[in-house]
Amino acid sequence: PASQRPATNLVFLVDVSGSMNSQDKLPLVQFALTTLVNTLRPDDTIGIVVYAGREATLLEPTAVSNRGALLEAIQSLRAGGSTNGEGGIRAAYDLASQHFRRGGVNRVILCTDGDFNVGLTGRPLVRLIERYRRRNITLTVLGFGRGANDHQMEQLADHGNGSYAFVDNRNEALRVLQRDLQGTLQVIAGDVKVQVIFNPEVVERFRLIGYQNRVLAHQDFD
Repeated sequence: PASQRPATNLVFLVDVSGSMNSQDKLPLVQFALTTLVNTLRPDDTIGIVVYAGREATLLEPTAVSNRGALLEAIQSLRAGGSTNGEGGIRAAYDLASQHFRRGGVNRVILCTDGDFNVGLTGRPLVRLIERYRRRNITLTVLGFGRGANDHQMEQLADHGNGSYAFVDNRNEALRVLQRDLQGTLQVIAGDVKVQVIFNPEVVERFRLIGYQNRVLAHQDFD
């Protein structure tokens, strides 16, 4: 039940590079964040870190009860510059660490089109995310705009013990930020295994998209 969910410390890491200057990108991020402010509990906190050529803390973690300050920060977001994903991720995790809620939910939520072109990429970036995962700060990645780098963003979320979702319109923003995110804030089971068996009379072939590194061998199931 939502009433039993512990308080949350959410730090949004928002890509404000030039590639986000499109109606289906940064304006959609602003709509999604505004939606979330209206649905979280008053004692939850939201912080905002932005990154382009360099990173900056736009808003220290602020209680949702202070709705005016949150909405003002969200509306002030503007796009322009190159994309230093590494610097932004470091700054967001540092902010989440400083305001860590013991016994609560601590999560960085990356909003980007996945166009990292400055700083760490690949395995070094994954190792950075894994270090913070071991400190119980997880990562959710939201991809905005057509042409988003799905593979890289899904991998980052996977290694951050979080989830990845693609958002390309307001309906998806409402689904992902209002319904799905709230439903995944509290982990209720770990190390879950799911076995899917397709009916060969109905399904001719299939392929797995994402999470290949978590596939188990057939002998791991009974």
